[in-house]
Amino acid sequence: MNRRDALCSLTLGAMGVAAIGGRQAYSDSSDSSVADDCVQKLIDVRQAQRFTDAPVSATDVERIVTAGLNAPSALNLQPWFFTVVTDRKLLAAIDKTAKVDPKGRFSVGGAPLVIFVSTNEDDYGKYDAGAAADRMNVVANLLGYGCKTVATAPKAANNPEYRDRLHIPENYAIVAALLIGKEIEPSVDGVSGATTREPREKKVFFVN
Repeated sequence: MNRRDALCSLTLGAMGVAAIGGRQAYSDSSDSSVADDCVQKLIDVRQAQRFTDAPVSATDVERIVTAGLNAPSALNLQPWFFTVVTDRKLLAAIDKTAKVDPKGRFSVGGAPLVIFVSTNEDDYGKYDAGAAADRMNVVANLLGYGCKTVATAPKAANNPEYRDRLHIPENYAIVAALLIGKEIEPSVDGVSGATTREPREKKVFFVN
């Protein structure tokens, strides 16, 4: 990891994104431009579409998962469970069960690392699990990985044949999966089917 990426990870504490590698908070970055770079990266980030086979390092996996575990939740109930999977055969089997579309847009088998996010059926649980997933997404991107969130194939992983292997707690269900890895190409193309963002004036209103 180069100096700029390292400082970006340190800046996470100052940004309030996550506590990584401990509870120490960083109130200032040693390089203010690094904080600006990190913020701009989060503004520009989008869903990755295709990944290389390069593995995510164990250290980075730990940091990503820790970010999710440290996410806020209502009454600090922490209604989430993460299953970290690198078994490509298992992921391919889940895709087959889910009958994902030919372009693989909703596949879980396209990345070297997949984190299944499970929660209970409570509305707050789903919201909190979503917040935890977003924390992991943010940290993965700041560590230099691409990240994609899918929900179609993960539903198939709730089948009994997979629940035991994924150690899903009783009364919990998988609601999403984060695909993480080095991105093959940093461009949105026909594979993603991505559409343009709605105009700001349709999505934001300021009350002064």
